[in-house]
Amino acid sequence: SRFLDARRKRRNFSKQASEILNEYFYSHLSNPYPSEEAKEELARKCGITVSQVSNWFGNKRIRYKKNIGKAQEEANLYAAKKAAGASPYSMGGPPSGAATPMMSPAPAQDSMGYSLGSGGYDQQQPYDGSMGYDQLHQDLSP
Repeated sequence: SRFLDARRKRRNFSKQASEILNEYFYSHLSNPYPSEEAKEELARKCGITVSQVSNWFGNKRIRYKKNIGKAQEEANLYAAKKAAGASPYSMGGPPSGAATPMMSPAPAQDSMGYSLGSGGYDQQQPYDGSMGYDQLHQDLSP
């Protein structure tokens, strides 16, 4: 389609934005559905739009359900950080340097099989069509 080049390029949220969203998600696990006001505040703190916040939570809930095992580690991590008082959500500033090397929430989100390479096209045998062609080719030769 001619609109292909007008499509927005995929951007990852900043580390701090991911921190803030994860922090909220794991501290509201029993009901991970932020109100409109909460979404607006999260959007403001993360420097993203409210619809991006909504999409993030939609994706996060699905991905969390898919592998609760791996997500459990992440949940513990945020619970521990919160207990240590290094909560970017409540502080509003960047997390303290001491806590930073400990956490890397990004891989848990990105390793959910959503990489571009794992589209359905890779799974199909690329030579499907050419086999028929080779057959045809042999028929034509004397």
